[in-house]
Amino acid sequence: MKKPNFVSHYLVLSDLLENVDVRAKSDIIFYLTGRIENVKCDIKSKGVEFVEDATKESTYSHYKPYILVATTDNLYKAKELLKSYATDEVLSFLEQKPNIDIVNHEEVQGSY
Repeated sequence: MKKPNFVSHYLVLSDLLENVDVRAKSDIIFYLTGRIENVKCDIKSKGVEFVEDATKESTYSHYKPYILVATTDNLYKAKELLKSYATDEVLSFLEQKPNIDIVNHEEVQGSY
């Protein structure tokens, strides 16, 4: 089955709402996209706000994590946007690929 539109948006936004550091994960493996920055820009263009002055350090560099502004209004916008991305096509695709996330997490954890 071909990946439907907005699967990556759905995966990224659902992790952002769970306070997961999406920049710490591989774009292609966890979010099925080549550029997570494009997904963030698209979500931002829909009115969802991000904390822009945050920085985080990894083993090899400093980077800007993607963190949602934690206001009631902004989180509501993000949840409503997530609902719009949760089309039957997207959810069906993810249901048919139930082990992608589990397998990838186990592989990454086992590689450290």
